[in-house]
Amino acid sequence: MNRQNMKAFNRLKLAKLDELNVIREVNAVYEESVRLAKRKYYEIGIEVFIVVLYMLDYNRVDATKIADEKITMKWVDALLNEVDPVTLYEFTAESERKKQRLIEALAVALNRNAEIDKALRYWARQIGQYAVNIVDAARMEAFRVAGVKRVMWNTEQDERVCDTCGPMNGMIFDLDAVPPKPHINCRCWLSAVT
Repeated sequence: MNRQNMKAFNRLKLAKLDELNVIREVNAVYEESVRLAKRKYYEIGIEVFIVVLYMLDYNRVDATKIADEKITMKWVDALLNEVDPVTLYEFTAESERKKQRLIEALAVALNRNAEIDKALRYWARQIGQYAVNIVDAARMEAFRVAGVKRVMWNTEQDERVCDTCGPMNGMIFDLDAVPPKPHINCRCWLSAVT
């Protein structure tokens, strides 16, 4: 996904961006990038959901059938329209804000390529955070389907574990009372307690 986004944003560097077409070109890049993100999120959600059910002793055929019912584009859109508890924004509104910021920056920038690179970095951070959210949401949905009532918080148990996540390693939560991840790029995950 990052490679495809890099190509889309790099097309802006090659385009003749005057006052008339900068809006059209930037809109096209963000529309393409949002479509790509949603498609990838859907694929990620399906795969995570199936893997979790498979790990909980569902056969692959049944897990796939249930995934097709539970993980839909409507499900993805609903998640993208929720406020992320870590970043405190929702995907669609933030995508629009980032797009408008780039249009404004390109209209006045002395170094347009630097502004495009900065916009791509911010976009990559946003789509990465929401990919984590999709993985977590698909995992939680699979737990619900499988009847899991409690989950355990797991960290990577390495030197990069933060001071907030470290003490939560091994803690058990009711499925409906799991705290949100405390920061961007959190590598923690939940496992079923049976």
